[in-house]
Amino acid sequence: MATLLEQIAELQSENLSVEEEVNDFIKRQRAKDQSKIAWRIINVFVAAILAIFLLVIGYLLFGQTEGGWKAPAEFLVTFISSVLLPIVTLVLGYYFGKVKSE
Repeated sequence: MATLLEQIAELQSENLSVEEEVNDFIKRQRAKDQSKIAWRIINVFVAAILAIFLLVIGYLLFGQTEGGWKAPAEFLVTFISSVLLPIVTLVLGYYFGKVKSE
């Protein structure tokens, strides 16, 4: 009977070590996923800024502008500060805040 109890205790300790390994793997995988998402968001943000900048430059070079740099520059600053930056901040805050709450 003692051997049966010892076997049960051994299986329980093996089960705990397997659960710990699985939990560690899940945490590492979540960190990788969040890192990929964060880099994609940052890349989209940078690409959007570059695209807008190129459009403004193209508009200034090839378009007929009476106001010079003022109107396109105001549009660029307004778009980045009111649309892109809050979205990037919210998404990154959500993913990195989720890690700290666990």
